[in-house]
Amino acid sequence: MFSFLNGKSPFDEAEEKLEAGETINGRPKLPQAPIMGWQDGVFLLVLAGLIVGGYYWYQYTKQKSAEVFASCDAMYVAAETNVLKYADAEVCYNETWDLSFVSDSMEILRQNRLGAIEDMRNQQKDLYADAMGAMAARDTVAAYNIVKDYKGPMLLSQGDRKDWNKIVTSEEVKACVAAAAARADSIAREKAIADSLAQVAAELRAKAVADSIEKVNKKLAKRKRKKNK
Repeated sequence: MFSFLNGKSPFDEAEEKLEAGETINGRPKLPQAPIMGWQDGVFLLVLAGLIVGGYYWYQYTKQKSAEVFASCDAMYVAAETNVLKYADAEVCYNETWDLSFVSDSMEILRQNRLGAIEDMRNQQKDLYADAMGAMAARDTVAAYNIVKDYKGPMLLSQGDRKDWNKIVTSEEVKACVAAAAARADSIAREKAIADSLAQVAAELRAKAVADSIEKVNKKLAKRKRKKNK
């Protein structure tokens, strides 16, 4: 290792001395063995520290990223049986954008998972629009049924979420739904009674026809017996 901090190598200095006639016992003075300056030592130590530190930092960030992604993955898998976890998984994956290291496989997984959650959000937004349209048309029962039948995660914004929950919890909506259910029950009972009466009438008509046919047959049989006497 040579010191180039002064702009010259030991061989350059030896050549200059030889040109100036400097000799030892009549022979040209050869350059001394290369000597490392203290500046070079400091530089090497710093360089070695950077290399070792960079390696350990890379290993640390790689391990940290693996742990964070494993935590997000656990939330997403748990959401398959508990839809409330989808919102937590989305927050977790969004926080991975701040990580120093993300492999290609991690990036693909993150895009797929966040894309799937966004699709769920868009589906709920469509249902929300349908429910609010029904409310605007004063069809509270239809609006209630739309939000009640949805079994996915809650992924709406804060304001839309309040409207969504209000449809389910509003006493006015509940009263309308109860009244509609009562009307449906009343109509069903009336229809059942009408169907029953119609069946009775049909049976009576069938019996009357049968009795009439029987009477006619008896008369015909009676006439036939008289002719045979």
